[in-house]
Amino acid sequence: MSRYLKGVRQELNEEKAEGEAEGEAAQTAEGQSIESRVRAGGTTQKEEITATLASCGLSEYESRAYSSLVFLGTAKASTISRNSEVPQSKIYDVLEQLMEKQLVEMFDGRPKEFKAVGPELALKRLLEQRSMEIENLKLKVEGISKFFKPVADEETMNGIWTIKGRKWVEFFDKVVEMMNKSRKYVYGVTRDYSRSSKLALAVKACVKRGVEVRVIGLEAATGDNYYKAKWYREQGAKLRVFETKMHPRIALIDGKEVLLRLDHDPTKRSNFKFSALWSGDPSLVRVMDSYVKNMWKTAKKVDFKKN
Repeated sequence: MSRYLKGVRQELNEEKAEGEAEGEAAQTAEGQSIESRVRAGGTTQKEEITATLASCGLSEYESRAYSSLVFLGTAKASTISRNSEVPQSKIYDVLEQLMEKQLVEMFDGRPKEFKAVGPELALKRLLEQRSMEIENLKLKVEGISKFFKPVADEETMNGIWTIKGRKWVEFFDKVVEMMNKSRKYVYGVTRDYSRSSKLALAVKACVKRGVEVRVIGLEAATGDNYYKAKWYREQGAKLRVFETKMHPRIALIDGKEVLLRLDHDPTKRSNFKFSALWSGDPSLVRVMDSYVKNMWKTAKKVDFKKN
């Protein structure tokens, strides 16, 4: 702290002791008239200033003292205390803090009087200080961000994850998440070649970066299924059919992770309950990888010419 501020603090401490000793008897008619003027005409504005200052980093007492002083003009500590409702025992410390922040000026005299720096300049100073704090915070965040990196794309966590629901889009969203990490191949076992908008984008992205997409349908590619199956072929995916009524939906990625969906009622086409299980456990994924690849070998190629 500078020698000047040390001197100011000493003077404030002396005046603080005198002000507390005088108490209410030290209230002047001038102070009372100023306070009445502020309460009558400036309450709403004062509250707005107080809220803005608080959002800029000032404490509640600092905000209230400064906003009161803006409307009081030049005033003594006792008047500021009454008007701002900052306790008399705290007002001198609060005013000292405001002077250190260059928001309040003090005039020599006995007792001392205070004046607020204009709100435009004061807010500019507060915003500059706030901006500096935010920049410093950004640097700190960048510094520690390396300790919170997610698992790398080529790595897969071991374990099992399950979910229960009735919105098929939840299952597709998980499939999309897996496909976005694929590097070699994707297998999908589907009943009727359905897709969501996100899944459609994921399929296109996989094909574009050279990932082989293989789709196994559990129903024949006829009727409505024909056009949905044809869409996959047009994107560059390979299709086969393994006709069966009871079979889980499967998504298999690079032999590293697998997702299964078990429908509680396989006959329903919408609003059905299901349970989904995801795993990156090497032993389980290895078994499912072998199973799905054998399923692909025995499945029949889709003959789009017949349709």
